[in-house]
Amino acid sequence: MNYDEDSEFSKEFKRFAKKWRSLPNDIKDAKLLIEKMYTPQDKVNIKEYKKSLFNSKRATILHNSDTCEVVKMRLDCAALGNKELLRLIFVFVCTENGVTFIELYAKNDKSREDEKRIRKYIV
Repeated sequence: MNYDEDSEFSKEFKRFAKKWRSLPNDIKDAKLLIEKMYTPQDKVNIKEYKKSLFNSKRATILHNSDTCEVVKMRLDCAALGNKELLRLIFVFVCTENGVTFIELYAKNDKSREDEKRIRKYIV
């Protein structure tokens, strides 16, 4: 799976990584979850895995079309403990089998995702 970052995401990541040193490893863990959502694995039913993930408060689909899927996901940050403070927004492009990270934000800084950024990626 190919991963890419929006330039604004990169800036947010650097800013948060200074505060919370575990963030690079936390993103790696999130990438493993994302790969399970979109890549067939042995003994893992993708539909069941996605159903369990989206039925919990862990992730939600913001936009779904034939070409892409925009997902907001709770990002577990080891440096924060169980505060459930960070959110990760990404786009999965079906045709390219790639993920672009759009936004990373803390719930205490802002309460919702940036709709304008998401619209740039919806085709």
